[in-house]
Amino acid sequence: MRGCWLVPFIVLSGLVLPLHAQLLHDVIHEEIVIETSEITFVGKTTTVQLVSQDLVSQFTGIAIQGFTTSDSLSGYVRFHHNGVWGQWKPLYIVQSVTDEAFLGAYRADHVIDASRFELRFSIDSTHTIEAIIAGTFDQRLDDLEEKTGYGPNETQHHDDFVIIPPEIRRRTEWGAQPFRGTPIPLNRPDYRYMTLHHTAGFSATTLAEGLEQVFRIQEFHQNGRGWSDIGYQFLMDQEGRLYQGRPFLNESDPFASGPRLVQGAHVGGANTGNIGVSLMGCYHPSEGTRCQDTMTPSAIDSLVTTFSFLSERYSLSPNQMRGHRDFNATSCPGDNNYTMISDFMMKIEDLLLRGSALLGAGTLTATIDDSGTVRLSWSFSADYGITAIRIQRRLSDGTIIEVFTSQGAMDGSTIDSPSVGPQTYELIATNGRGAQQRIAIAEVAIEPSSTNILAQTFPNPAVSQTVVRYFIEDQSGIVSVRLFDLNGREVLSGEDQYRESGEWYMTTLDLSTLPGGVYLYRILVDGYAATSFKAAKPLVVMR
Repeated sequence: MRGCWLVPFIVLSGLVLPLHAQLLHDVIHEEIVIETSEITFVGKTTTVQLVSQDLVSQFTGIAIQGFTTSDSLSGYVRFHHNGVWGQWKPLYIVQSVTDEAFLGAYRADHVIDASRFELRFSIDSTHTIEAIIAGTFDQRLDDLEEKTGYGPNETQHHDDFVIIPPEIRRRTEWGAQPFRGTPIPLNRPDYRYMTLHHTAGFSATTLAEGLEQVFRIQEFHQNGRGWSDIGYQFLMDQEGRLYQGRPFLNESDPFASGPRLVQGAHVGGANTGNIGVSLMGCYHPSEGTRCQDTMTPSAIDSLVTTFSFLSERYSLSPNQMRGHRDFNATSCPGDNNYTMISDFMMKIEDLLLRGSALLGAGTLTATIDDSGTVRLSWSFSADYGITAIRIQRRLSDGTIIEVFTSQGAMDGSTIDSPSVGPQTYELIATNGRGAQQRIAIAEVAIEPSSTNILAQTFPNPAVSQTVVRYFIEDQSGIVSVRLFDLNGREVLSGEDQYRESGEWYMTTLDLSTLPGGVYLYRILVDGYAATSFKAAKPLVVMR
């Protein structure tokens, strides 16, 4: 019997939003509006029929994506031509192993010239079904794109990569079906883009789920859509595990070498030279409660490493990263991912600069003496091609203060005279290609002194210059730093300027014109009413 009371079990829209975030946009050429035409209930089975809007273009197949709580879903399609409905044809349906997503497709062996199509689904009456998006595809357009482009350029191979390749699950691990036909190179002639997608359903958090979901996506792409293989070059689950999609041109090539990739099918009209990476899950909140996924920290780390690897191995700049929506009318890879792409680019650029392949290993220690001076020392336990090092102090606003530089991986020590507050020091190594990497980090906190202090200069004895460090505790004022010989004659003026109390300061004295001997350096702080601090200490100049 017919039953409009069943409508709550069926969520169907007669209006299609301008953009959807669905996996289906990777396989269709034209999105089609569908509306409910009939709902019937017979025994324990609910049957839903949906009819399309008027069609204007020829096609070779149709596809639909939705959600259902039923594990006994079946579907059919028929076409309206010259005023007559044709016979029902079975849909090829693939359901997600973890969530309620499903994909359905019908692919003809000829061109279809129809004015409309109608879909019919059957489910258990205790379950629900939600149709999200439908569309048509034309395999003649697939063939056209595969014939475009020029011969491939050879991939550059060398051994001094700075990015360690991410661990990847190869096709044999998820039980891939063989590629159908003869694969063609992706770089014709060059690699052009790295494009991020999401599967909008078909989520996976465990390895077992990821292996099964990749297999099911390949199953739909091959048997439903009629492609030679899964559309993406790579996929990633929600914990950051990476899976191989399409085969490499030579499957015996190790992934670490950056094997030549095969043309994919993930961005209609822009697949040539375009490396596709799809995140399993649904990341577009406006699609509803089933599409609220956000990337986990482990997935973000893995994505940055993966795209850095692709960037380095296939000579792609980080700014050649794209989202699917940059090419086609879709919300893929979902707002939750797309808004992060600019940040991903910066993280990729940073990782390419410092590298994930170790340049070396070592330690950095930082201690504070009574004068508030930070004494730094470092040593190396491994050197994999370090040509230069530097010690830098990173301020809270990101500003970098260079403290020390040297050639090669040499152990050493130095001092620094920072202001009051927490201080972060980094030991940075550089190799012959200019790649930089932080080897070690040390943190200290400079505390304000409870008294005025004139610290011992460093170095002392000194040859060409020395640093005078002091702390003003009780009263701000005009600070003068002078150098006198033992007869009390002033031989050098260091500084005359206003200084605020509660802070460490330093000034450098140029000793290059002075003869060797013993001198006295003196500090005088003139406050508002009187001299608030006066002190002197000896300095030895060596010649």
